[in-house]
Amino acid sequence: MRATPWYSARLELRRFTGMSHGVSSASGTIEEMNRVVLARFIDSWSAGEVDGVMQCVTKTFVYRASIGSEPGKTYSGADGVRAGIVEMLALDADRVAVITDQHIHGNMAFTRWAYRWPSPAACVSDELGCDWIQFRDGLLESKDAYRKVMQRSALPVPRPVSIPAAGIHAPSESARLAGARDAEPLLQLMHKLAEFENYRPDFRVSFGDLLARGLAASQDGQFKAFVTDSGTAGLSGYAVVQEVPFTFDLRPTLILKELFVSQDCRGQGVGTALMSAVLDYARARGCGRLRWDVLPGNEAAKRFYRRFGGDRDSAWENWVLAL
Repeated sequence: MRATPWYSARLELRRFTGMSHGVSSASGTIEEMNRVVLARFIDSWSAGEVDGVMQCVTKTFVYRASIGSEPGKTYSGADGVRAGIVEMLALDADRVAVITDQHIHGNMAFTRWAYRWPSPAACVSDELGCDWIQFRDGLLESKDAYRKVMQRSALPVPRPVSIPAAGIHAPSESARLAGARDAEPLLQLMHKLAEFENYRPDFRVSFGDLLARGLAASQDGQFKAFVTDSGTAGLSGYAVVQEVPFTFDLRPTLILKELFVSQDCRGQGVGTALMSAVLDYARARGCGRLRWDVLPGNEAAKRFYRRFGGDRDSAWENWVLAL
């Protein structure tokens, strides 16, 4: 399934030595090093791997959590930090965060994220949060977390987000925001889509393009990608989105450029997980609408999108001018 032709070697933490005043003696900048360790930190956190999280922080790491009495609990020291991370992972179990923004400048970073899930009180809870992170010597030195919780009636839920709607089975996998380590497997899936839709000879995107234009961009990335994991087999699917900052109503429009599920992973809820993540992201960004294209003969894709409330835009014709 796709919306228009658009144009993951794992990237591991590199060891930098001899750092001085913002630039390391090895290839790359401090920002690049911090971006990689932050990606490892987020991946380990999302996977619930406490040891992996601890490998990304300094021995003097301080974690100021978004739980507890105001202004929140503070954890320090190896044992204290580990206990705090375990406590937060238990609190957020079975919930997938969508990171909507990430900015890194020198040894400082800012991330913004969103959660959505049904609460026990028969309502829908939205959580928006942000983290303020400081680095030292290529590791996280501190993390200040903040979150807001909003609740409203669950009826009606107009479109499925993380909550399966009627006729939509709960996905067996969950989607996450792609990072630098996903560049190679993501590129492989893009090649498969290009072959399926017969534009492989014109496909020009490279591993470096994916990193520079979005997956490793600290800010002003040209796209966001959501992916689903397939165990040791790599990625099972992906969705690529681009944002138009504003239009007639001064609200952003999110463009779904591609949504693709690997042939052997179809029918397992992968597409539902990806579309739900895209919708969550669009709402967190305050978008007024989500747009995409479908090949005329792809009836399966049309049925899939209609389940989410999507429909053909009969008010406009799709025109193009090749340059």
